[in-house]
Amino acid sequence: MRSTACFYFIFFFTHSVFSQSGWTKSQGEFFGKIDYSRLSTDNYYSPDGTQLKTNVFTQNSINLYAEYGLRERWSLITSAPLYRQNSFNTTKKVSGVGDLRIDLKYRIIKNNNWPVALSLGAEIPTGRANAFAQSKTIALEKINLPTGDGEFNFWTTLAASKSLGIGYVSLYSAYNFRTKYQGLAFQDLYQIGGEIGFNPIKSLWINGKIRGQWSTGESKHPELGFVRGDGTTYTLMSMEAFYRFNSNIGISATYLTGNDLLASFKNIYISSFYSLGLIYEFKPNPKTKKNHNHEIHYYFA
Repeated sequence: MRSTACFYFIFFFTHSVFSQSGWTKSQGEFFGKIDYSRLSTDNYYSPDGTQLKTNVFTQNSINLYAEYGLRERWSLITSAPLYRQNSFNTTKKVSGVGDLRIDLKYRIIKNNNWPVALSLGAEIPTGRANAFAQSKTIALEKINLPTGDGEFNFWTTLAASKSLGIGYVSLYSAYNFRTKYQGLAFQDLYQIGGEIGFNPIKSLWINGKIRGQWSTGESKHPELGFVRGDGTTYTLMSMEAFYRFNSNIGISATYLTGNDLLASFKNIYISSFYSLGLIYEFKPNPKTKKNHNHEIHYYFA
């Protein structure tokens, strides 16, 4: 058994729920989502893009996303895996919290039909950078399945959206400045993505997303495998349905998968999977209905 870890695989899917748009929440508005996902795969792409079959990796995850309107045109966003359980079919399970991400978002262009927003974010290493799972068959052998990467990451995101009546379109680009873990520096990452959604009936939103990620260079530490996600590239797509029971409570169901349409796979485990979420939204002035339809959609993956 190789003493490597599938952290980036875990990180990749956890933060795939982080949608991007040009809209922000109004002052005092709150949106929160907790979702559960389970996935299993033996499909791994090495740092040079070679596809390999490995032992089956399984992850159970409970994730939080929340956004709060600080004031006009300003939102505070936070996301984190509240619980993450990792294992291979040949190991025992390890678990812990994941890395916390906090973003401050400012709407540069106020027009609700053509909003543009800039976000600055920090990903804080609150997860377990090392979490060794014991082999089921070899007493003294363990494999590192961390729930976090052990380093700070700093994100800059620019997003623009267009309201289309019962629908919308959003495009964005993002840059991830990576720091160091135990003296090891990693390649920075950048992303380009898009989203389209529509509101076919009053209480239902449906959206689809695509996201590509590229690295600023080849992995600096290919000997680590996917343990820190260095030089990881991919294309991710998702479809989501969100149904609102009333003005505060809703549920979501998401299907996520990956391919090489934009960026090819490198240094990543990949698999299709589903997630289910519970959503709560609060508006301090329930009489305010303006722009309700195109402020709801960008919170989901």
